Amino acid sequence: MPDTLLHSRFSNVATNTIDYWMKPDSPRLDPDDVLGTLRAAHWLPRSTLQLYLHVPYCAQKCSFCAFSGGNSLNFKTAERYADLLVWQMHAYLDMCGAREKNIASINIGGGSPDLLRGAIKRVLKAARDLPGCSDRTEISVEFTLSTADDTFLDSLIEFGVTKASFGVQAIDPDIRRYLQMPGALRNMDQICRKLTGDIPVINVDLITGLPGQTVTTVARDLHHFIEYPFVNSISTYLLTPGAAPKLVADTESHAIPPFPRQSEQALMRLHSYTSLLRDGWVRKGTNTYMAPSRIPADVLELVAGNECIGARRYEDFLLGCGAQAVSSAPGVRIENTVDIDAWMTAAEQGEHSLCLEKCSLEHQRDMALWVFPLMADGLDKGEFDAMLASGAIDQHQTQTFDAFIEEGLIIEDSTRYRLSVIGEVFMGHLVRLLKKPEDQAVIAGYLAEGYQLGKMLNDKRIPRNNTANDRQRFKAMVTLEERKP
Repeated sequence: MPDTLLHSRFSNVATNTIDYWMKPDSPRLDPDDVLGTLRAAHWLPRSTLQLYLHVPYCAQKCSFCAFSGGNSLNFKTAERYADLLVWQMHAYLDMCGAREKNIASINIGGGSPDLLRGAIKRVLKAARDLPGCSDRTEISVEFTLSTADDTFLDSLIEFGVTKASFGVQAIDPDIRRYLQMPGALRNMDQICRKLTGDIPVINVDLITGLPGQTVTTVARDLHHFIEYPFVNSISTYLLTPGAAPKLVADTESHAIPPFPRQSEQALMRLHSYTSLLRDGWVRKGTNTYMAPSRIPADVLELVAGNECIGARRYEDFLLGCGAQAVSSAPGVRIENTVDIDAWMTAAEQGEHSLCLEKCSLEHQRDMALWVFPLMADGLDKGEFDAMLASGAIDQHQTQTFDAFIEEGLIIEDSTRYRLSVIGEVFMGHLVRLLKKPEDQAVIAGYLAEGYQLGKMLNDKRIPRNNTANDRQRFKAMVTLEERKP
């Protein structure tokens, strides 16, 4: 048996994915069924509302990015896209009767939302003007250092954005080049100085498990940003290679160094979390820590804690707008098409371009159980008891949950369950193993599919570029490949 990591049951860090909410493919769904279920979704006592607005434009083709397969370089269409993004936001809110509901958070991500340039104002104004958007709504916007301009940054300030977030992933120029990123960090000091004092939370994204990384380089990067005076929030993510076939292909071909050993990757996660805790930072998101001494207390209270990665519980409404975006509501999962041109053409006709195969009408009533490791504030014991009493979670799930407590991966106090630091290291495993077996198989299949696609890229059986990271196209590629003699 392979040696386990950090005295846990696990011999590897989680292969991970960005979408634990996936269900088995649905070959027979009809758009009216999907959207009709959203219309019929009931607002329940625990329901909350979050909006995710996706902007699939980016000047970079980072190989690790699961979204890069669908990102567009046709920036001339950005203003048109912004208007259609606002249209879908209003359409979805009206469709599920949530227009008047309080909005917990609005996240504008990508891609690079800064490539909307001045059109970002229309998006932010439309969001701010929603009846449910208030001073209690967290608004987060992502941007890219090399492409953000003053017009975009001034708009963030003008509309009172709560958090501005940019991706660095790694500082080392060689590691950045392995990822097809610019070697240098352009404009970082200038941009951060401009935002400081007006945007209360400035976040940097880092990634561990990248080709060429060592525990030393990860520690150096983290220390740099802990000490960096303009950053008060750090997201340290685990690489998701199964969601990025292009990066898998680059390592398979030896064009870049291999991924770090599993023992090193576990230490990278452990070091990151313990270093942040040692310096007084607190967990405020899935993989996000914030410095309370640098952020007003009332702002910290606004942070929803899940970065709009997915719905927290079955009752929640997370409305994803734009190409590539995913929505969740009671009894329905909706995945928009990745193809930005198809999405815009449909939107201009007042229609929603959906990837029906990836949509689902199943009721994931156990969601709060397996999502809780991703939540900074954990799981309320009353909510756990309610799921148990209703039969939403089965004996296998409760036994797994109890075992994680026994192993010290989950800790509890009088009212809540939370992850221990070691639990955070193996977070993805906990999410997967708390799901029912048939749903675990969906995650395993998705990750295996990503590695298979990476090997096909390496063998040059399909074009060796980032379009392979567009997973909605994968099955068509495989079908075409299987037809070859």
